[in-house]
Amino acid sequence: MKLRPIEAKDMTYVSVLLDTAFGGPEEFQRMKNIREADAMAMELIAERDDGTLIGYISFVRHATPDGWWALALEAVNRAERGNGVGSKLVAYGVDAARQAGAKAITVVGEQRFYERFGFSDLAAQNIETPFEKSATLVYPIADGTGGAAVTLTYPATMMSV
Repeated sequence: MKLRPIEAKDMTYVSVLLDTAFGGPEEFQRMKNIREADAMAMELIAERDDGTLIGYISFVRHATPDGWWALALEAVNRAERGNGVGSKLVAYGVDAARQAGAKAITVVGEQRFYERFGFSDLAAQNIETPFEKSATLVYPIADGTGGAAVTLTYPATMMSV
């Protein structure tokens, strides 16, 4: 399996993958709107060695705090679930975000899954968020981001379709 940045030729696959994973076109449209608003930080595709596309992950830039990213969506082809594709997407994405200069990464999701990549509920304890606080985790990168008292502001395009 290899991971690479998304390309225009991947959009049909991503549309079908997200429609299937999330039960309709809303998430694909949301990612398109975020991209068009220039709030997308990174989108990656997972593919097998034979070129078959098997997964997708995206990160958006928080409006505030500056330099913080949010892991927005992750989806894996049903036939590939349970094979570690999602874990590789998250691990590579976190590393790529760090290399790109993100100060911290947030995620709203299953604590047990994301903790193994370094996300922490303790690092998020002082955060104000429009999403469920108990499911919000932080991967601190820059000094002072773990436990920071900040208000997360997401791009407006992420909050609606």
